[in-house]
Amino acid sequence: MRSRMKIKICVAIVGALLLAGCLVSENPILTESNGSATPIAPGAYVMCPLEENSDEDDCAAFVIEHDAGGLYSFIKEDEEPTQMRFRRIGHRGFAVQVSEDDGYLYYYGAGNSNRFRLIMMMCSDLPEQMRRRLIARGDLEAEDDDFETCAVKTLKGLTNAAWAYHRGKAVSEENVALEFTPA
Repeated sequence: MRSRMKIKICVAIVGALLLAGCLVSENPILTESNGSATPIAPGAYVMCPLEENSDEDDCAAFVIEHDAGGLYSFIKEDEEPTQMRFRRIGHRGFAVQVSEDDGYLYYYGAGNSNRFRLIMMMCSDLPEQMRRRLIARGDLEAEDDDFETCAVKTLKGLTNAAWAYHRGKAVSEENVALEFTPA
């Protein structure tokens, strides 16, 4: 049985609850040198969770800014900005790194400034053969045999996981997804 936990990014932006099983790291995998894509134009946006039982009350308004090195700040009034980096992995497909207090969390992102979706990448949803290969090579590290959480150790581990989502090979019974649209 999967446990539920709050993730700071969703508390800060939409207060959504997220599932365990995500991809995380203690140190950043994406830096200015390898994570400087800018798929979303600066400006005012609304972010909504994409869940069956969510409605407009679950949405939140915020402002997006980014610097010349591709470091994004998602700013919601009266809250600390959330920082993100993006790496292009395909046509309108991105590996996304979200800075947390104690490390980093990884999403697959797709779209542009008109509509951008973030899907939390889950270790258990990756194709079994790919996950096994990434763990064997040291690109990912699993904390247990249920793949409740996997630590991303290399850029290849992150981009391969994002490719699985981009190509529709990551299978999930319950996606944790958010969508940004201009305000």
